[in-house]
Amino acid sequence: MRKSVLIFFVLMMLGAVVPAQAQIDNRLHWYDGAITYTVTHLDHNDVQMNAMDEGEEHEFILRYDRDVNFNHQIYTTMNGSHDYVNEYGVGKTARRQKSEGWDVICIYDSENRLMSVLSGEQQWDAQELNKGRWLNQMIGEYASEEENDCEKCLRWSWESLSIGQIIYPYEIITFNGRVTGFITVKPVDGALNELEGTWEVVPTLRGFRLYSVNTETGTTPWEWQRNGVVHDFTESDPNVGRFFYTSTTLLNDKWFRRYDTPTLRIMRNAILARHGYRFQSKDLQDYFNNEPWYKPAASNKNIKLSFVEQLNLDLIKSEEAERAK
Repeated sequence: MRKSVLIFFVLMMLGAVVPAQAQIDNRLHWYDGAITYTVTHLDHNDVQMNAMDEGEEHEFILRYDRDVNFNHQIYTTMNGSHDYVNEYGVGKTARRQKSEGWDVICIYDSENRLMSVLSGEQQWDAQELNKGRWLNQMIGEYASEEENDCEKCLRWSWESLSIGQIIYPYEIITFNGRVTGFITVKPVDGALNELEGTWEVVPTLRGFRLYSVNTETGTTPWEWQRNGVVHDFTESDPNVGRFFYTSTTLLNDKWFRRYDTPTLRIMRNAILARHGYRFQSKDLQDYFNNEPWYKPAASNKNIKLSFVEQLNLDLIKSEEAERAK
């Protein structure tokens, strides 16, 4: 018995045996922030990824390279056997990683920047995943910049927007399964219904802005025109702070790309600040020292980000680098 176990481990060290964990789970749906891929196992631990998006087939192959350990495998992206869309191209490095309950495939560009993350999900419906990721970044309590009293505070929940005692049901507007950033707020009997209508939600450094839109100016949300009615809301819980969701929600839905470049810098550093990171840049010191939740650590040496926080930080850095080109 001891001899057979020893032989097994020797073969593993020599690369003759590939651990079962190396194969990407075909029981999961692999969500890239927009669509979900299914997995077909091929020879030699290669896998084929397939998805349908807007009536168009997507396909690429992950050519198995090697195992770093049981929770980290390396692949190279290849074209599939059909003439389908391969949005990742050929020759990109993909790393499958499992940590802290996450099972992800990270795809890197030629400069080793994280360009995309596919997360293993039980849910197959990409539209519902898109809605859920977006709502994770919007739910919270906000103060109106137009009024100082709590009567104008807004609470955003999974199914409604509440101002004071008035609860407004709303619907997220999607287009081909994608979250557009537009919502429709339904009227409430006996209320002034100041939020009734269709709104474009635009993220800001402190919260979000609602632009009322005219849906008759186009056939798609991107053709609708703003009609001049605007509401500004800012994050109101001082103990939570802006971008709190970056510690729990994977930003592979790329909603963060709608922020301007200075805000992206704050978002990225907010991940570090949540762990008490001490900043060298004066503007970052000034910004986070004004945040009640920020508690500077004695030293940066022992700061350790969670798995999802590190992924989010890398995704934001990649977007910043792309804009700087």
